[in-house]
Amino acid sequence: MIGIIVQLVISYLLLKYFVKQDIEALGLKLNQHRIIQLFLGILWPLAYYCLHEFLLGTIVHNPYKINSNYTLVEFMNSVVYLLRTVGYEELMFRGAILYILIRKIGTQKAVVISAFAFGIYHWFAWQVFGNPIQMILVFFTTASGGFLFAMAYNRTRSMYLQCGLHFGCDLATMVIYSKNKTIGLQWLVKSFATDPVVPPAIISVPLLIIYFIGFQLLTYWMLRKIPSMDRKK
Repeated sequence: MIGIIVQLVISYLLLKYFVKQDIEALGLKLNQHRIIQLFLGILWPLAYYCLHEFLLGTIVHNPYKINSNYTLVEFMNSVVYLLRTVGYEELMFRGAILYILIRKIGTQKAVVISAFAFGIYHWFAWQVFGNPIQMILVFFTTASGGFLFAMAYNRTRSMYLQCGLHFGCDLATMVIYSKNKTIGLQWLVKSFATDPVVPPAIISVPLLIIYFIGFQLLTYWMLRKIPSMDRKK
């Protein structure tokens, strides 16, 4: 929590110094419209990834089951951890610096730089150096996510939609489906250590494509439907 407060103070100073704006340039003031953006942002990745994992578990005959050792306290601790992480990362990569870059060099370059930095950051955060394939996968998944989150800010000029999308993705993959080994097994776990059925390539390849780029493509398409609030000054 202290880290987020420090980030807000730094954001305020950066905005005042570089673009003569106050913290509301980040769209932090809560209203009904932004609350809706936040909850829609959370619900969309939850719906997408839950449906995908359910279908995948059915195809490979390895459905998810509730982790019998998991407690409500552990769930709440994980949610608090995600809230802190999402808040910190969004303020760092898509807060004041993104706003300043948009004003100084234009939207497209600013969004790409933000996404690229977000992907590189996760090489350090997830300690994947030395494994080229893993580095490529981590960069693609996190940089593409960062691109969407930055695009969400540019479209709404509020941080609530991007925070909702980020939190929803992490909640679905890390907490509900235990996809991140760094925080251990969470709410749902696979019934078997290995899948009883290995689908043929004609099925498995499209499933991989859907998992790695399906969400990004659909989210990009939906964000494009939002009227841009890009304000070049």
